[in-house]
Amino acid sequence: MDIKTAGMYILRGGMNVFRIFPVKKKKIVFCSFTGKSVNCNPMYFNRYLLEHAARDYEYVWVVNDPEQVFVPEDLRGRIRLVKAGSMEYFRDMMTAGMVIYNVGLPSGSLVPKRNGQVWVHTWHGGGSFKVANMGTEMTSVQKTIRHMVGRQLDVFLSSNRVFTEAFPEAMEVEPSHFYNTGLPRNDLFFGDYSYCREKVCRYFKIPEEKKLLLFAPTFRGSFYQAEDVDNLDYSRVVRALEQRFGGSFAVLERKHHAVKPKITEGVYHASDYPDMQELLAAADVLITDYSSSMWDFAMTDKPGFLYIPDLSRFDEKKDFYTPVRQWPYPYAVDMDGMERLIAEYDQEKAVRKKDEYLKLVDCYEKGNASEQLMQILKIEGK
Repeated sequence: MDIKTAGMYILRGGMNVFRIFPVKKKKIVFCSFTGKSVNCNPMYFNRYLLEHAARDYEYVWVVNDPEQVFVPEDLRGRIRLVKAGSMEYFRDMMTAGMVIYNVGLPSGSLVPKRNGQVWVHTWHGGGSFKVANMGTEMTSVQKTIRHMVGRQLDVFLSSNRVFTEAFPEAMEVEPSHFYNTGLPRNDLFFGDYSYCREKVCRYFKIPEEKKLLLFAPTFRGSFYQAEDVDNLDYSRVVRALEQRFGGSFAVLERKHHAVKPKITEGVYHASDYPDMQELLAAADVLITDYSSSMWDFAMTDKPGFLYIPDLSRFDEKKDFYTPVRQWPYPYAVDMDGMERLIAEYDQEKAVRKKDEYLKLVDCYEKGNASEQLMQILKIEGK
């Protein structure tokens, strides 16, 4: 055992001092993207609970900067923020009845799970595209953390059968702890989400008559040393879209939060917009690559395309759960191919291709993931 791992175990043992405080069944701690934000699946589930759970539940959000973090308007005054890594944070973690998060927890490896607690991992993306941990070299400490945290999880949400089959080994979580509910954030697409377009256009000051292209690629390499991707030639893409679909297009550029975004002239920079689901709901067209945003967007019947000029870097059999040609949207490896895909777009064929993928992987999205999770956790209703 190396020094870092030994130190982690010593600090973890120190958390036992908080065992003098009782576990509070109705205290729920949430964390999204290791404290960076209040969004994604934990936020959508919290929003559902505020609507449907008994009023005496306490909702605590772990954030890195309580002064700067964006809190959705409907959650303000109804949740408590706690600074990651503070004494209050460790006390809340050790006394919460439930801990719900989507990636990892700040210093999460230091927090031992107590009897009476339930830990829930919502994950942060649907579908089954890139193999988990692809391109990431894990240190011995990171492997130890994954093993420890995996053993503490009681519930791990899944969006489809392939995910349920592959991720127990990848995350070192018991297969019986996976629940085939779909993702809370995707419940949005099964109701009326037309308000999102007006909200997004107002935020970016985009005329509402404009059509919206959302370009949302993922990162390359290690999460902690993320590489950006070459941008699309926006002028060529917009020209092709306007010729095929009519109207005038505005471009929203949303880079992965692991990537430091570059300034691109002539586009609206959406990397800091607080809710990716609202961007997807507002968009008329999505262009992405290996990002799980294609899964969320596939809950709609809107046009989507994949731009993957670096496809040759990957081994399809080792790096992807399913072949790229079977993914929900057609792909291009260069701009000529992208223009051709747009020009030849056929709505009926496109929807059929998308639905075939959802059937191939056994999609679990039904629009009631939050409702199912509330039942799994036996949370009291109003």
